[in-house]
Amino acid sequence: MKRLQQLALAACFVLPLSVWADVTVSDAWVKPTIPGTENGAGYFVIRNDGAQAVTLSGVSSDASRASEVHQHVMNDEGMMRMRRVPELTINADEQVVFQPGSYHIMFFGVKNPFRVGESVAFQLQFTDADALDVVAEVRSLK
Repeated sequence: MKRLQQLALAACFVLPLSVWADVTVSDAWVKPTIPGTENGAGYFVIRNDGAQAVTLSGVSSDASRASEVHQHVMNDEGMMRMRRVPELTINADEQVVFQPGSYHIMFFGVKNPFRVGESVAFQLQFTDADALDVVAEVRSLK
């Protein structure tokens, strides 16, 4: 029995943490791009049903030159400003809603306009879990 406990403990140090990560994304969507602009925005709900916190550390997409996690925040003058979020920790049994006016994905240098009814693929990257592929529907703002 002691040998079995030692093997189980050793596996905890050998197996990657991502084995225990249980991160899901739902309701993924992006805004259609505004004619004449090259940037887009994406939204979703991300949930961590795992036993440990996970850290979202980046996003990538073939649909744009660059993509980043951003958040709208109120500045000292009472104006909403957008800021890059280099890391976002999602605690165990927690969800974070990416929505207009809050957290969102910024797509810079969109290669082809985002049109209603089409989809946009991107990948969420974590420092302590496997990457997660997401396909988001382009939805009308109306």
